Formats: sequence, structure tokens, C-alpha cells
Amino acid sequence: MWDMSSREQSGESEPRQVTVRPTPRLSPFLIAGVFAAVLAAVVVVLVTGPADDYSLGGSLGYLTVAFAMPGLALGAVTWLFIDWRSRKRTRTYDLQKLDSAERTPAHDPE
Repeated sequence: MWDMSSREQSGESEPRQVTVRPTPRLSPFLIAGVFAAVLAAVVVVLVTGPADDYSLGGSLGYLTVAFAMPGLALGAVTWLFIDWRSRKRTRTYDLQKLDSAERTPAHDPE
């Protein structure tokens, strides 16, 4: 059960602070890292040629898997750096609860 304080019961609300900051999504950076790994594997296979024991597709698949981990790590480190930089754009807002009579619509429905 909730125990409401006397301030909340009387309708008064104390303003509180909320911190908001933009954060990048991780998945696009990881996808870009894997894409860079595939691109690097294609370049290496086309420049050096496939290994004697493997076909072109086999060499490409092997190098894609081998380059995928460093590509994922590169994407994650890039995301961490951009996330670290985004902390400079942190903003703090003061919030206060409004009664339903004090609220105004965000847009005028017509």
C-alpha cells in the first residue's frame, strides 16, 4: 500500500529535478562495425586472392568471421566515445505536477 504524505494529500506538489541527455543507440554502431568487417574481408580476398585450400566464398566467409569481432569492438568503442561526448549536452529541468484545471492542450484540435 502507498503511504501518501500530507503534502501530496493536500494537493501541493514539490518541484523535482529531472536530468535528460541524448544517448545514441548501440545497434547502428555494431551493424556499421560488422559492415566494415565484411567490406574489409572482400577487399582482402580480392587483393590477395583466395587461399590454396579454400574457394573464393570460403576465404570470404572465413575472413568475414575473423574480422567481425574487431569490427564489433570498433563499433562499440565508437559508441562509447560518442556517448561520453553526449554527456556535455545534459540538461536539467524542474518539474512540477499540474492540476487538471491548470493543464493546457499541446495542440488545438480542430
